[in-house]
Amino acid sequence: DVFATIPPEICLQIYVQLRSKRCIWKLAQASPTVLQQCMASKAHITRTLLAANLDESMRQDAMAIILYPSLDIAEIDLYKTIVSKHVGLWAAQQLPDPFKEQDHKLITELDKLYSRLLFFIEDYITKATAIFPPREYLCLPNLPSTRQLIFKGLIIGNRFDATRLADLEWKRLLTAFLRYELICKIRHPHKRQYRLERRDFQPTEREAIRCVHQYLESLYGAMFAQCGESWLPKSPSTRQLLYPDNFYFCADAYASDMGLRSGWRTMAGALACYGFDLATTLLRSATAGRCGRDRLARWFRFCFEREYPDWECYMSYNGLFLDQGANEVEDDNYQLGPGLYRVLYPRISHTFFKSLQLGIYRQRAWVFFDDDRFYPVSSIQPHFPTSNELEEESDKITLDTEWF
Repeated sequence: DVFATIPPEICLQIYVQLRSKRCIWKLAQASPTVLQQCMASKAHITRTLLAANLDESMRQDAMAIILYPSLDIAEIDLYKTIVSKHVGLWAAQQLPDPFKEQDHKLITELDKLYSRLLFFIEDYITKATAIFPPREYLCLPNLPSTRQLIFKGLIIGNRFDATRLADLEWKRLLTAFLRYELICKIRHPHKRQYRLERRDFQPTEREAIRCVHQYLESLYGAMFAQCGESWLPKSPSTRQLLYPDNFYFCADAYASDMGLRSGWRTMAGALACYGFDLATTLLRSATAGRCGRDRLARWFRFCFEREYPDWECYMSYNGLFLDQGANEVEDDNYQLGPGLYRVLYPRISHTFFKSLQLGIYRQRAWVFFDDDRFYPVSSIQPHFPTSNELEEESDKITLDTEWF
């Protein structure tokens, strides 16, 4: 047992680099020393892990989520006053810090939030960096302990390991997921009286939040697909998916297959407004076998027939209250952004294909990484297509249609 020869202080530094308790416990299965340290110092290891992976600003974002006023307050004016004060404290970075105050209850809640978002972040990066993302986006993440992607009960692959991320990459991802969850709290469909006006976001920060929204929409698309009659394509070379489905995973298409779309109403987008709490609950049914999927399909249809969730909420959510529309990514200082973003930003066109191109780039997590090391070295089709490449694909479909 090599850890028996390492001082406990050094072991703790190693645990912090693993980023998750799951990885630490996996290590403990192979090392009696690690197991003993984990059992004896579980609370201390958890606090150290969270403190190392959440800087002060991120902890404030997390506390804004955890301490957000309850929806049970019936009086709307009182609720608005309480929320305004809460968001003001967040904007001023004056919410309680559980580490400074040694608040064990808040640390426990912070640990739960951190673990839940880590689960979804790994799922997002798994799909974004896949050889054929439209195929991977059809899959759902299984329970955290298994670290697998599944499609209708079949194991398709393993989830990305967040320990592979550089510190800045991890910070960008976790910050974006935290802020998206907070926006969902502030703009909850049942209590949407307050705007996110007290924080100025940089263009890359706004785009990162939109990437999270795109991911969560796609997660519901995968639920629709697995609750319906959809099948899993084998690879991009088989041409089982036609343009634009061979580039972009459209959640609305799978909602339509279930009869869950009417006009401008998009159920995936509306459900995404509820953040990761609802997604976590529904994911349990979606991955609970045939009975679970059938039960979830009935719930989706029940909600759709009663126009629930609030469709008008989604129309506002399209811009995410970030002072720009969903398809606006004007960034005069893009050279100050992450490495991959600096390379890809000049490719964004102002043509008919801009909306599709942005959707593809967001599904591939274009704004988070320092470089392209996680992406496929070679692929039959480009991972980040230009507008010209999308136009060529569109023309092929047009020619095929005209031939028939």
